[in-house]
Amino acid sequence: MTKHRFMLPLILACSACSQAPHPGQAIWEDTCKVCHSTGLAGAPVIGNQAAWNKRLVRGKDSLYQHALEGWGDMPARGGNPALSDDEVRLAVDYMVSKVK
Repeated sequence: MTKHRFMLPLILACSACSQAPHPGQAIWEDTCKVCHSTGLAGAPVIGNQAAWNKRLVRGKDSLYQHALEGWGDMPARGGNPALSDDEVRLAVDYMVSKVK
C-alpha cells in the first residue's frame, strides 16, 4: 500500500509534462516576448490579470485588431510583417490563456 501512495504524484507529474504547448507559444516567444514579458512601451505583461482584464473588457476581437494593425507604441503584427493573421491571433490567444 505504501508504494502506491507515491504513484499518484508521479502519474500527475508525467501527465502535465506530456501536454502539448499552446500553438501560439512559439510565436509569442519569437515576436512578442520582448515587450510582453517586461512591459516595454506599456505592453501588458503576460500573466498580469489586471492589465489584461482592462483590455479583455473590449472583447477579443478588439485585441486581435490591435495586434494585427498596431496600437499606440505596438507595431502591427508585433513588428513581424511575415506573421499571418492566424499566427497573430494564436499569439494573442496564448497571452490571454495565461490570465484565464
